[in-house]
Amino acid sequence: MSHERFTTSREVYHRIRWDERFDPREFIIGYDTHDEVMAEMPFTAFVPDGEIPWHRVWYFKRRQQVVWDRRERLDLLAPPQHASP
Repeated sequence: MSHERFTTSREVYHRIRWDERFDPREFIIGYDTHDEVMAEMPFTAFVPDGEIPWHRVWYFKRRQQVVWDRRERLDLLAPPQHASP
């Protein structure tokens, strides 16, 4: 069974924030509230290292499409993998 490293929520946040291909206004962050209920907020409202810790961020959506999901190990924003020669 492969245990490849999975991109963290912090890494995804910074990819969206700094990669010129992405418009942060198109993204939503889904996070676990203390009651284990999922809530969402606009990406632009999220404060890194603020009230919501990284381990409670469970997914990112671009418009209505989930593009990163911790439980599903889905990362549609990952840079393309280059084949070795």
